[in-house]
Amino acid sequence: MRTVGIICEYNPFHTGHAHQLAAARQATGADVTVAVMSEHITQRGELAIADGYVRAQAAVRAGVDLVIGLPFPYSSAPAEFFALAGVRILDALGVDALHFGSECGDMDALQDCTERLYAREFIDELTKYQQSHPSLGVMQCRDELYRERHGHPLPSGSNDLLGMTYLHALTRESSPMRPYTVKREGQAYVDAATPLQGVHPSATALRALWRDESLEALRPHLPDAVWSTLSHAVDQHLAPADERALSSALVTFYRTSDAKALSECYGLEGGLADRLCCAAREATDLASLLRLAATRRYTDARIRRSVWYGFCGVTERDVTAPPAYVRLLGANARGCAYLSDIRKRCTLHVLTKPADLPSTPEASRQTAIEQRLEHLITLAYPTPQPSGSLVRRRPYIDKS
Repeated sequence: MRTVGIICEYNPFHTGHAHQLAAARQATGADVTVAVMSEHITQRGELAIADGYVRAQAAVRAGVDLVIGLPFPYSSAPAEFFALAGVRILDALGVDALHFGSECGDMDALQDCTERLYAREFIDELTKYQQSHPSLGVMQCRDELYRERHGHPLPSGSNDLLGMTYLHALTRESSPMRPYTVKREGQAYVDAATPLQGVHPSATALRALWRDESLEALRPHLPDAVWSTLSHAVDQHLAPADERALSSALVTFYRTSDAKALSECYGLEGGLADRLCCAAREATDLASLLRLAATRRYTDARIRRSVWYGFCGVTERDVTAPPAYVRLLGANARGCAYLSDIRKRCTLHVLTKPADLPSTPEASRQTAIEQRLEHLITLAYPTPQPSGSLVRRRPYIDKS
């Protein structure tokens, strides 16, 4: 069976995602679609609106054949490591093609920019540029240097930039997967304005609409199967998750933590651990903690993911090492058949229940990080859940 992979968040799955899914099938002629989806924390360091199992059920009912979890901390890693983990998982699952959306929709242009951006000469120059511009963040330095060297800016769209990290990951891993892209239509990725009828929305806008109004307000922008799945999750008090419920725990953690010890965590070096600990002594909730810690040097996403990394004790090795295992979150009959076949030659452990955990040091470390996270985030649902409730969840299997 020919397969196409999509690295995603589906937070939540909407009409734009349905458009990409159809485009992926058409462009590649794939028989099976495989989604590697962030489980609970997204790439920008935000708590997902519903847990990975609920969002996987929605995706399967909307037409995805197989949903595999992208575990924390990879799910909230900087784009380079988010993309690398996703590509490694798809490679291990024997997927033939990688499909992603982009603002430009031009694969040749993205390939050209990627080659220039990751050229050894450019990387060496960037190191020197950062040293001579200490007040600028890494991304600002990169963008300004690229413009100086090549006479035009890098693509500025969020999906263009993420797409280039996918292309680099494919090269770095010598992956046989062939990349495809489709032009993104509708709202921009981070556009929070209320979406218009008939326009593909941004997931950011839909989450804001859900929290400010109700799930009913999202109905015109979701496939019917997705809306009914999320509606059932609301009835079961499993959605929407609200990270504001975790404010006291996170602020207390940073008020009482040792900044020097925290600086050993990935992303908290360079003074950010000190800023978070100092900010926590003035902050009264998560929003004010993020606001008080903000500087021109650190993006909001960088600070957000660092908050989670510090709380969970994530190190650089935890982010850069390959996943020790992944979870099956959902599948239909085609997805189950493909997974059953590929498991015979797949070296990556795909878990369907806790007893499937491999007994390796790497797996134990990944489990410890995930458990630390889940102890906290289970308190963010409309009805707080006992610690360990996510571990006991089973994948959604559609046998129809």
